[in-house]
Amino acid sequence: MAPGLGEILAESGDLTLRRLRKASDWRRLHGGTIDRALLATGAVTEETLLDALERVTGLPSVSKDRLAAANPEAVALLPAETRRRLRALPFDRHGDVLHVAVVDPGNPVLETGLVASTGCVIHLHVTADPILEDVLSNWELAMPRGAEPTAPAVSPAGASAAATTPPPVPAAVRAGLAVELDPFARLARSLLADAIDEGAEAVEIGTEGRGAQLRTYSGGIARSSRPIPLQVLEPLFAWFLARTRPTAPFDDGGLVLERSGRRVRVEVSVNTTGTAWLVLQPVPCSPADQTEICIHTEATDGDVFCPSCGAPL
Repeated sequence: MAPGLGEILAESGDLTLRRLRKASDWRRLHGGTIDRALLATGAVTEETLLDALERVTGLPSVSKDRLAAANPEAVALLPAETRRRLRALPFDRHGDVLHVAVVDPGNPVLETGLVASTGCVIHLHVTADPILEDVLSNWELAMPRGAEPTAPAVSPAGASAAATTPPPVPAAVRAGLAVELDPFARLARSLLADAIDEGAEAVEIGTEGRGAQLRTYSGGIARSSRPIPLQVLEPLFAWFLARTRPTAPFDDGGLVLERSGRRVRVEVSVNTTGTAWLVLQPVPCSPADQTEICIHTEATDGDVFCPSCGAPL
């Protein structure tokens, strides 16, 4: 049960001590979560539980019937194993905006994982754990492994990208073009924020097997590794290169960022195999001691900030 949910249900009078005891007895006999026991015994209705979850999380809720009628193409954007791992189910899509039902919106890697896996702008909705569990199981039966429809991937040109063929060195990278499609810009910012939070000194992004992988390094040792969709590499590399290339005759390039009290310069290079290396070097001097070039033309949502103008990246 989400923190604070029991208190809200009790304060509203929807969950009495007698009903809670009945649900606890059911759970001891049948197992499962307390949320499932509450629904199974009628201690609370689905509508009451979802209303309470809205109050706890501040997110809109989504019902079991709505998830059961989800758009199959939206569901297929997130592989079955990722749906299970993130406890998430996409149920509707409008352009690049993907609506996703989750049970733990406070998960710090949730939105980064969803953006990396789908390449979409994510709008979260909350639902109860037993509701999501039942719907995930039903979708897995309806769309067994290997039979899920192939959803069109989002690419810089708006065309579908083949996820099984490793790309050559991307043309957009060679040309140094800035690809500012919102899903990829958000993904790039999230990856930078995660790397800074981890204390990474370098980040490697490139193809591996039939997919792609991101690894962070510190002290010459790999610290973390995560898979990312192959089709996001080209726009991701283009974003990094466009933001870190020199902008003036005496500019050495790189991108100076500040987050959580850590100030770093990010330098990017891409080798001929299509692997990008991001080197994060500490910047010890204060803004007053160093001339910096502000690279922002407009502020966008994010939590990595430019120390020159204060705009979020």
